[in-house]
Amino acid sequence: MNKSKLIFLVPLMLSILGCTPEPYTVKVGYTNGTTSGRHGTGEIIVTTLSGGMVNFAMGSIGSYPGAMSTGGRMDAPAHIEGDWAKGNPGSNSGYISYHRISADIPKEAEAKMKLMDNYYQNFDRNYGSMQVIVDGPRIRIFYTKECFSKFDDCTPKKGIDPNGWIIKSPKNTTDVVVLFDGIGESSKTPFPNTEFVDLDKRREFYSN
Repeated sequence: MNKSKLIFLVPLMLSILGCTPEPYTVKVGYTNGTTSGRHGTGEIIVTTLSGGMVNFAMGSIGSYPGAMSTGGRMDAPAHIEGDWAKGNPGSNSGYISYHRISADIPKEAEAKMKLMDNYYQNFDRNYGSMQVIVDGPRIRIFYTKECFSKFDDCTPKKGIDPNGWIIKSPKNTTDVVVLFDGIGESSKTPFPNTEFVDLDKRREFYSN
């Protein structure tokens, strides 16, 4: 049997036997934040390539990197769906716009995560942070190893990022890779079947 036929038959046999490669997974903390003032989050579900689902929404947020949870292991994000709202500057003054999204995440997400995990010459950490950042209608997903040059040696390996995927975080304190950057739908009133509908009703009730 020649080599070309063998290369074709191996994945075919694995498919028939139900054997698929293990997904590339990372240990991460989950973070939900903003770079543009007060926001509220309803549900923001990130579905991974393996079908796992993580809700990144952490209620009221107002800073970057924002609210954090301990997280766990996850593979590359494949889809994002959720809703959030942009708040007035005052802490008790309601929301000025509502947003939602349902979108696939570019297939380069896994490659970008692998790049981030192998980016540094001398910094080796076995966990990172997956960050969902909302700013008005804009929503982004960052992955970072949280190497801070103030405390760590964050020298990158030479020539490791020919595509320029690694950028500085919004606060310019560490390196991140952007897995998703999208714009959601916008409305001046809450979208149906979101928790903001009930919040609006309660606010109207107490104001009367």
